[in-house]
Amino acid sequence: MKDRYHKKANVLGIDVSMMRVDKAVNVSMELMRGKGLPVIYFLSAVSSLLCQNNAGAAEYVASCNLVLSGDRHMELAVRHQQEDGEVPQGIGEFADNYLKRLFAKLNREGRSIYTIMDQEEHLTSLEEYMEESYRSIEVHGGIIGKNVKGEADRIVNEINACIPDIVFVCLPAERQIKFMEKYAAMMNTRLCILIESVQPLIRKETEEIPLWVQKLHLEGIYSWFKKEQKIRNTIVGSVFKKKVMREVPEDISLTEPEETSKESILEKQEELCNDKADESKNNKNVQ
Repeated sequence: MKDRYHKKANVLGIDVSMMRVDKAVNVSMELMRGKGLPVIYFLSAVSSLLCQNNAGAAEYVASCNLVLSGDRHMELAVRHQQEDGEVPQGIGEFADNYLKRLFAKLNREGRSIYTIMDQEEHLTSLEEYMEESYRSIEVHGGIIGKNVKGEADRIVNEINACIPDIVFVCLPAERQIKFMEKYAAMMNTRLCILIESVQPLIRKETEEIPLWVQKLHLEGIYSWFKKEQKIRNTIVGSVFKKKVMREVPEDISLTEPEETSKESILEKQEELCNDKADESKNNKNVQ
């Protein structure tokens, strides 16, 4: 079934569908209305690197009905394999736009979802967001902590009790694959979407320091933690980029187009003038 969905780009051995957001949402709704338990996987740089070192993970991702770009690094890798050379707008926003448009469709149809996360504050944030923006969607959710026995079984029982249209699995890459391999056959739902962490995607435009952090005067620690996350993502992106670059032609670059603002043009002109001045000075010294 998945082979007929648009053209694909092979990124480090995994085929990622190259489709627009609207098309991806329509295909998702089609899968939800079909038979069996289809799975959509948002492939990120983290999960891509996991597949490089874990054959089982790579096999699982490749078996999913639809694989989509899960973060900025993946979008850049896919972009450079487009035959028409088209540069999509809003690099790093595919998954964010996908979720909002999917939720809009689910809201119109009065559907239900169940979200599996590993942090209580992320689940609470999601529930608040859904209540504000998509009130016709019936929202359920649960937390699966790391190395906590019995929680996964409890979550599956809750899913089977409410029978949601879609289950979102928002766990770290390796954990969400292991969860699906063990429990997918036990869940009574129409569609599973594996997206690692949905919370930062849909709340990024309203992100602020939580009130409880402010009350405890821990703003500095909170900001440091956020900075550490950004550093980690930068390191992951750098490793991912190096691996991808080994598999693409030499004339293709994963860097973004250079800025053409007045400031950047002036800076380049100044650099050229300085270079010429240095060259002239060196010539006089030689003479």
